[in-house]
Parts: sequence; structure tokens; C-alpha cells
Amino acid sequence: MKSTENSETRDKIIQVAKKEFIEQGYMKASLRQICKKAGVTTGALYFFFKDKDDLFCTVVQAPLQALYSTMMDHYTIEKEIDEKEILETLSKDIISSEDKKTMDKIIHIMYENRELILLILTGAQGSSLENVIDKFINASENQYKLMCEKMKKLYPDAKVSPHISHWFAHDQINALVYTITHIDSEKEAMEFNNNMVAYLMGGWHSVWKTEVE
Repeated sequence: MKSTENSETRDKIIQVAKKEFIEQGYMKASLRQICKKAGVTTGALYFFFKDKDDLFCTVVQAPLQALYSTMMDHYTIEKEIDEKEILETLSKDIISSEDKKTMDKIIHIMYENRELILLILTGAQGSSLENVIDKFINASENQYKLMCEKMKKLYPDAKVSPHISHWFAHDQINALVYTITHIDSEKEAMEFNNNMVAYLMGGWHSVWKTEVE
């Protein structure tokens, strides 16, 4: 095949596979049906993709990578925030512009690719991505651990369980999962997101400043 033909054939397979995976989920999706609808042989499919899992990962790769990169870029910026800035934000009960910008971007990416995000969350069983949510939780947990070290400098007498980082990471990611699986409108999701961030921020601060008798 020529390079242009290769590109067109590969794109056709991906588009047909996207529809098949969304409709059937990973487990029930048929490579034979994908080839038939794309008008290619199984040999042509295996020329571009080593197996069904490789094809599935290719279909969902773009939004998944966009979400992870957005989150990690934010965490990189957050690592540079000093304790004084943290205290100022928390004391005024405000959401930083950087936090708001990042969360709005995440919501937009999710809703711009909602069918694929829902596929990852509800139809990836049996693929190498069926537990990909753990990748996001682990990255979030590592960030919360780092923030715990910063908070300990502000509240040295606070008695905070070492499990709090893991719990907050789950809470944060699960809130996003709830959003995309329960809210149809991106506008409504943005409004809910503001409430969710305020809840997380308030809870995070309370953990450190509230004394337990």
C-alpha cells in the first residue's frame, strides 16, 4: 500500500472500530465485523494493529492521554506553590484560578469525547485499560501526599491519618466519574464541578484545622 492509502485504511478501521466498541463494549466487539464494515481483510487490520487490545487502545488513546496530561500539567504547577500561597487560598475559601481553569478543561475534554470516556469506564472489561482509572487515582494520591507534606508545615500539630491521601484521591476521581456517568449536559457538569471542588477544598482544609476532642 502507498502511504496515503495506508493512512486512509487505518483511519477507516479506527472509525469503524470506534462505533463497534461503543455499541458492543470491548468483550463483545468483533474484529470480523469491524473488517467487514471497514471493507478490509483481517490481514490488513493486523498490518496496522497487533491485536484487538491494540486497536481498542488506539481508539480511546487521544482523550485518555489528553485528560492525563492535563492533570499532570496541573500537578507540576501545583508542586511549585509554597505554603504561604496555600494558606492564603484556604483562608479566603476561594478556588484558585489555576484550579478552576484545569477542572473546566478536564470537564470539557470529557464531554467533548463523552462516548469514548463512557466506553473506557463501562465497556473496557477484558482490555488492558479496564483498570486505567487506577492510574489517575495513583497520580492523584501521590500529589495529595506531597500536599500533605506542605500542610504539615502549616499545621504541625494536626493529627492526620496517613490514609487521607488515598481517600481524597478516590473522592476526587470518583466525583469526575459520577459527573460523566450521571450528568448529560456539559453546562450542568461545570456547575456541579464548582460545587465538587468547593466540597473537596473545604474538606481538605477541615482535616488539617479541625481539632478532634
